[in-house]
Amino acid sequence: MFHRVLRCAVLIALLYGCTSSPVPAVLPSEEVLPPGSADMLPTPLPTIHLSVDLFPEVISGSDAADGAIPLLTPTPYPDSGGFSIGQSHEGRDIQVLQFGSGEHILVLVGAIHGGYETNTAVLAEQLVQHFSQAPDDILPDVRLMIIPVANPDGLARGSGLEARFNARGVDLNRNWGCEWSETAYLRERDVDPGPRPFSEPETRALRTFFLATEPDAVIFYHSKANGVFPGACGDLEPSGWLGDLLEEATGYPHGVFSHYTVTGDATNWLAERGIPAVVVELTTSNDPEFTRNLAGVMALQCYFARQDLAAGASVPGLPQAVRRLCP
Repeated sequence: MFHRVLRCAVLIALLYGCTSSPVPAVLPSEEVLPPGSADMLPTPLPTIHLSVDLFPEVISGSDAADGAIPLLTPTPYPDSGGFSIGQSHEGRDIQVLQFGSGEHILVLVGAIHGGYETNTAVLAEQLVQHFSQAPDDILPDVRLMIIPVANPDGLARGSGLEARFNARGVDLNRNWGCEWSETAYLRERDVDPGPRPFSEPETRALRTFFLATEPDAVIFYHSKANGVFPGACGDLEPSGWLGDLLEEATGYPHGVFSHYTVTGDATNWLAERGIPAVVVELTTSNDPEFTRNLAGVMALQCYFARQDLAAGASVPGLPQAVRRLCP
C-alpha cells in the first residue's frame, strides 16, 4: 500500500490502479526485507531524558512537562525491519527502515515537504527497495537508516502547495531550533514556521531520533534547486567535506543556498550539534534521480570504510567489501 500511495503521488495512478487511501502506519514486511535478514532488524534506541536547560528554544507545552524533554522509545516492527519514531499530527507513523549493523550511522530523509516534493519520497522508497534486494551493498561497518516520509500528512494531501506543510499548515523545515524565526519564507511567499521551534510532532519525533542515534552523516532530499547544500548555524562552518563528496559522486553542484532566506532548517540544527548534514536538491519536481543518488550513498559509505581501514579497524569482511563496492 505504501508503494501504491507514492506511485499515485507521482501521477502514474492510471498504470497501477492506485486509490486515494491514506498512508498506512506500517510498511508490509514482504515489501521491505527478505526473510532471514537478521542484520537488518532494528537496534532498539534508548529512552533519554534531557534537561530543558539544554533546549532554551523549548519554552512551553508538553515538551517542558515535569522539567524534562521525554524522548520517545521507537515502536519496533521486527517483521518489517523498520520501526516508528513517532506520529504525525493526524496519527500517521514516521517510519525508519534500517539496513546493516555497523558502527557508522548514515541517515537519509525524504519528503519533509510531503507531497509538494513527492519525488523525494519516491527516491527514498527506491533506495529502500534497492538495499532490501541488495543487502550486500551495505558495507560491514555501516548502518543505513532511511526515513522515506518525514511529513506523511503532507504526502497524503496530494502535490499542491498545501501538501508541502503538515496537517496544521506548518512548514516542517522552518520549525527547527537553529535560527528559528517567527517569519519564514518559501521564495517570496510567507510560510508558517509554527509558534515556536519544535512545536510540531513530526519535528519533535525527528529530533528524538537524531539525539538518540547521533548519526555520522545525514542527507535530506528536497527538490528542485539542483545542488548540495551543507547545514551551518551561526559561526559554525558547514560540512564542506560532505558537500564535496556528494558533488563528485552525484554531479549536483555543491555550494551555499542563496536563493532566498531559510530559517529553522533541519540541517542547520544538526550542524549546530556537530552532526554533518546536507540538503540534496534534485533537479526536477518529478524525477527521483535514483541512479545518481544511489551513487552518493555508496560514496558516503566508502568514505567511512576507507577511514576505518586507514585507522587499522578490524571489521570482518570490510577489506573485501571495499574492493568490491568502492572504486
